[in-house]
Amino acid sequence: MGYTHFWKSIRPFTTPEWGKLLGITSELFTLTKARWAGRSRTTHAAGSACAVPILMYHRIAADGPVALERYRVAPDLFASQIAALHRSGYRTISLEDWISAMARHERLRGKPVILTFDDGYRDFLTAAMPVLRAHGFSATVFLVADRIGGMSDWDSGYGEPSPLLSWAEVRALRDAGIEFGSHSSVHRKMTAMSRTELTEDMVRARAILEEGLATCVKTLAYPYGSQNDFVGDIIADLGFQAALTCEPGISRFGDDLLRLPRITVPGGLGPESLLEQLKQIEM
Repeated sequence: MGYTHFWKSIRPFTTPEWGKLLGITSELFTLTKARWAGRSRTTHAAGSACAVPILMYHRIAADGPVALERYRVAPDLFASQIAALHRSGYRTISLEDWISAMARHERLRGKPVILTFDDGYRDFLTAAMPVLRAHGFSATVFLVADRIGGMSDWDSGYGEPSPLLSWAEVRALRDAGIEFGSHSSVHRKMTAMSRTELTEDMVRARAILEEGLATCVKTLAYPYGSQNDFVGDIIADLGFQAALTCEPGISRFGDDLLRLPRITVPGGLGPESLLEQLKQIEM
């Protein structure tokens, strides 16, 4: 099955064959045959930006623990959000692109946006990736290194844990243009850890990810958004280039690279409300 035929075969995404197609089979790995650029092909009006909204998602799923509804966007709603962003002229850039632009103080063309997904849930592959691919969008996924291929045990206090991406799936997504960063080793609050614990956790997480991805891992998202000066100093000493918080706001030139703000996309947020929220923040 060719690359183009594979993606056509999974549309629409609600067909009964959907689950079967997304097993780890030879069909899944056909997406590694061609790397897509992860940029919108839409022609944008002239303009430039010195600020970028970084959107934060977790699960893209219809069902799950009631207590975690805020962190779960239904697949059809997610599709509407991405379509609305595309229609409005947004184009995705990678976190690495933004770090580089900030270092050079180089304004970016058009309306850039960064899409991030915390935890590495498997529904990123099954529900988010096809939608992103359909619009030429890219994303950054932050992985919990010691839990890859397992379950989100940090969610067990709220209900049944959810499956996470396997290494085979992570590598296939990497080869399809998805960027990956660290979300620690075991998803603990970093502010509750000692210097030794935090250092060992982050060194271990990066070693696991770099071995599995065969590339340098220079970015992270703080689990639970938990960070302070103590945590930031350790992360800086370990040589991370950028770290993302859960603090609300748009990222601008001059931001502390180890405390970049993000915009949470909560469950139930309509596409027009998302666009209006971005408009208000960008003003």
